[in-house]
Amino acid sequence: MVWLILALVVGVALAGTVIGLVAVPARREGRELLTERADGMVSSVTERRRGKVEADTGAESDSGHSAE
Repeated sequence: MVWLILALVVGVALAGTVIGLVAVPARREGRELLTERADGMVSSVTERRRGKVEADTGAESDSGHSAE
């Protein structure tokens, strides 16, 4: 079990190192991290999530019950 946890920690450390060596300098140079397609996907998911939150909030206020 100790080896499994150690392997997970090493994997996370390697992932952090890759992010530090690749993504951070690219962002400092002003390059975008996501492609236009990926950015569009993130935007659409965010819009859908906002719509659901607004719908849920509206349903709670219409029912007269508070979430408390």
